[in-house]
Amino acid sequence: MQDVSSPSSTGVSDTEMTLLQRLVASARRSFAVLASGYRLQLALFLALMFISAVPVLLLAAWVQSDALDKEVRSVTEKHLLLARNLSGVLDRYVTDVRETFRVASYNGHDGTAVGGFDKLLRELNIRYVAVVNSENDLERYVTPPQEGVQGMFLRFGEIVALRELARVAPDGIAISDLLRVNNEPLFFIAREFPDGVLILGALELDFIREVQRAIVFGDRGHSMIVDAKGRVIAHPNREWEQLSQDASKLSVVGAMMRGETGVSQFYSPPMEAEMIAGHTSVPGVNWGVMVPQPFEELEARANDVRVIALVLAFVGVFVAAVFGWLLARYIARPVVAVAEAASEVAAGGLHTRVEESIYGPMELRVLAKSFNHMVTGLEQREAGLLAAKDVAESANRSKSEFLANISHELRTPLNAVIGFSDLMRNEIHGPLGSEKYNDYLNDIHGSGSHLLDIINDVLDMSKAEARRMDIEEEEFDLGAALQACTRMVSERAAVGGIQVECLTTDDLPNLFADGRLVRQIVLNLLTNAIKFTGDGGEVVLEALVDDAGDCRISVADTGIGIAPEFLDSIMQPFVQVDSGMDRKYQGTGLGLSLVKSMAELHDAKVDIESTPGVGTTIFVRFPAERVRA
Repeated sequence: MQDVSSPSSTGVSDTEMTLLQRLVASARRSFAVLASGYRLQLALFLALMFISAVPVLLLAAWVQSDALDKEVRSVTEKHLLLARNLSGVLDRYVTDVRETFRVASYNGHDGTAVGGFDKLLRELNIRYVAVVNSENDLERYVTPPQEGVQGMFLRFGEIVALRELARVAPDGIAISDLLRVNNEPLFFIAREFPDGVLILGALELDFIREVQRAIVFGDRGHSMIVDAKGRVIAHPNREWEQLSQDASKLSVVGAMMRGETGVSQFYSPPMEAEMIAGHTSVPGVNWGVMVPQPFEELEARANDVRVIALVLAFVGVFVAAVFGWLLARYIARPVVAVAEAASEVAAGGLHTRVEESIYGPMELRVLAKSFNHMVTGLEQREAGLLAAKDVAESANRSKSEFLANISHELRTPLNAVIGFSDLMRNEIHGPLGSEKYNDYLNDIHGSGSHLLDIINDVLDMSKAEARRMDIEEEEFDLGAALQACTRMVSERAAVGGIQVECLTTDDLPNLFADGRLVRQIVLNLLTNAIKFTGDGGEVVLEALVDDAGDCRISVADTGIGIAPEFLDSIMQPFVQVDSGMDRKYQGTGLGLSLVKSMAELHDAKVDIESTPGVGTTIFVRFPAERVRA
């Protein structure tokens, strides 16, 4: 009988058994080496793998679960921002239309013709401006429709409705909802005067639709604009747009009609898709503005992100494993040597040094060298640290003294503010309605306003000196701007019994400049003139084009005047003339300096003519190339 324990009984030869035993022995030796000599390498490898792989996998998992939510959040922010920006553009457009029509209505009512105004109206898509008498009959056109364009074909009832709309408008100018006249959608602007004359303007939709069509993203992302009743003004679906489709049944349109701002999901019949949209409304006219996008586009982008994240995760783990093992092997041996030397130093062996090998990473060689240098200079460094400690303590005492001093300086004005507020809070002089409390409130408000003016002047001055004041040049109506500035300062002048007069001609041309800065120049000059003009005096604002073609703006007053010796320095920052008026009117001395800086931004020149006791005239001369006929 054959022994079942023999090799032949198991089918394994003696040669194969010997080879297997050798492989097992080799594996045992390798494991022993790894467990003893390469413990740091293994630890570094596992740590690097954990540090790199775990975050990568967690990130990939998070991206997988959050991809669609992230797309929705992104759309929520971007689409709502787009809707608000679009609403802002339309709001500014409506404001421009209102104010331009306001001027046109005055011109139409008074029969005044302003050159070039028809062009401005048409640039704002105002087709025509018509005068309707008290009997609701068309009397004449202020701005007629262009050739080949239909004129006013409003029915009697529509005119009556527009008249009623104008009567209840807060500022006297009403913009209607969308009306279809001869199967053409139009808005109408209306203003009624006390004598029954009604001024009507027809507003075309070209600009609104142009703005709407400018917003296109993704495959089918777009914008949509409806009027206050939910009728379509602008939409990528031309049929809805041409028919002024009533979209008020859509939930998102209903939200816009209620003046709500936010993000909504809804089903769009013309797009035949579930949509997500940011929406808001346009103040004043209650037009609805939304920026929708099909939800399926978000899902497609989210799926792309998921695939990319998965691929990157696997690639990242593989790369991390390879580089982790190599890096751990590279840095293990020198670190072990430094660790053993550090143990001896910790035990008090300051004579210990690490062998500075020429092999290994540069950083580890630097580490060994630095370790040796550290041990050598340990005592010297300890002495230096003690000296540095004394210096730091001295500096800390100086800091404490400085803080104590500055706190005392700050506490003095702060106590004054607290004292006034405490008097008011404890009602020392009686109930809150006491005249004393009113005086304190007036003092606080006046001081705060004065401080704000000073800060604003200083900030403007610093911007101007650094040439960082931005200018936005455009062609604007200079005469209207000067009249507006005159109205703004008239109330202040009336308090002192000062008469302010604006002298301009009807043919005063437009000016190509930054309208805001030009108005600020004029306001600064008017305010300065009123400030230094006594009761019953006169301030005259005048503008004209001289023989050289330059536009000259002048402000003349009958105030205290400026002595000749101060004329050269009065335009410098913070310079004030010492006169009898200084104690009565305070200031920073930045007003005229700002005028000069803002004028120089437009290549304009500022000149001063003044006689003490008679008055002052300041001229701002804009070059001819900025004058527009």
